[in-house]
Amino acid sequence: MKELQFSVVVLMVLMCSALILLMPGRVRRDKVSNRSRWLMTGALALIGMQFLIQYVTGLRAMGVTQAVLVNLALLLPASGLMSLAILNLQRQGRLTTFEWWLWPTVSLLVIVVLAVTVWTDGHPLEQLSERVRWTEIGLGVVYAAMQIYYSLMEFRELQRMEAAVENYYDRERRGLTQWIKHAIGVTGLMAVFVPVFIFGPNILLIVYGLAFFWGIFMMWFCFVRYFTSNDAKRVREAEESAEESAREEREQKSEVRGQLSEDNRLSPDAMQHVGRAVERWLTTGAHLQAGITSPVAADAMKIPRYQLTAWVKASGHQSFTRWITTLRIEEAKRVLRAHPEWTNEAVADHCGFTRTHFQKNFKQETGCSPADFPAK
Repeated sequence: MKELQFSVVVLMVLMCSALILLMPGRVRRDKVSNRSRWLMTGALALIGMQFLIQYVTGLRAMGVTQAVLVNLALLLPASGLMSLAILNLQRQGRLTTFEWWLWPTVSLLVIVVLAVTVWTDGHPLEQLSERVRWTEIGLGVVYAAMQIYYSLMEFRELQRMEAAVENYYDRERRGLTQWIKHAIGVTGLMAVFVPVFIFGPNILLIVYGLAFFWGIFMMWFCFVRYFTSNDAKRVREAEESAEESAREEREQKSEVRGQLSEDNRLSPDAMQHVGRAVERWLTTGAHLQAGITSPVAADAMKIPRYQLTAWVKASGHQSFTRWITTLRIEEAKRVLRAHPEWTNEAVADHCGFTRTHFQKNFKQETGCSPADFPAK
């Protein structure tokens, strides 16, 4: 156990140092990104501090209840900071006052209740009573409730981000938000399992600790990669496009031109107008160009982007991404029938796919690989 605690302290120091010293200049200059960077650094520092205290004082050797005192006092604010780092990125810094103050309020409550309980327990630290243990269990439930709230907010924002990405790019880009799913899972793991497993035997704690800190490391790695790559910029472009589309829709509704019905669907006349614009665009073959985005397509069709999005959904497609993918798969099937000698790479390139993306989506749409398709 001592070796595990020391290893975690070293790992947290290295991860915090990387966030402080090695992040690109564009992250430091961006207010939202920089704030999330420091929130995540604070969370990792608290986790490292928690294990350092246990390593130095040997609380685990005294008993499980003694170790839980430090776990709750430091892991709870660490979890709150980590959640805010994620939510801050998702909301582009637009956090509510309640979200900002929830974790310090709950943290202060937990620390005060723990301090009062231990002070009035009447037993030395080495012999804490069952009353302290039950207090820790109750505060663990409070911790879980706080984290469940943050996780629900993060999940709701994740759905919004995924919808924005799906309605912006011409191909699936789930990797742009995959790190957020991992982060929600890790913080949820902290809330649900930490209050349970911290009372378990040492061997169980070692197994759980290794899995838990592997998850922490992977979340940190994805967090850093999100900033050092262009993923953050791509997600922001998609979100800005979604906001612009919503603004266009509001302006259209305020002008009362009959383009939108009460349930925000296009009117029959507007559907016909957009349908004709789409048909003209498709005849140019522009949908087969790789890297197209919904704003570019809407501009080429000379229609507002919100009308294109509404038309796509009204036509039975989940998103712009799925619509374009379906069109390209139909073209791929035509090409495979007409040119069975073409390689997968050639067909994918003609249809605006990468090879891997083409094979994956072709099998999803048709139930067979491109190589097997002509025989059917």
